[in-house]
Amino acid sequence: MAFRNALDGAASFCAALVTFAVCGLPAWFTVVAVRADLAPVWAYGAAAVLAAIGGVLTLAFLRKGLAGVAPTRQRRR
Repeated sequence: MAFRNALDGAASFCAALVTFAVCGLPAWFTVVAVRADLAPVWAYGAAAVLAAIGGVLTLAFLRKGLAGVAPTRQRRR
């Protein structure tokens, strides 16, 4: 039972890393593109929204990882 919780926690940590990469990298490159005058200034708003959603999801997966909960579940098995 404890091994399953450890694996579920590890899966949640991996989900947090993937979420951070999927949301963080496009947001960062959007900011870089706006600073280089390759994108319009309003793209800052889109980058901020994407970064906020990614931050919330990353924190949720990290919380689940610390509790030993699988990424797709609400409670331990």
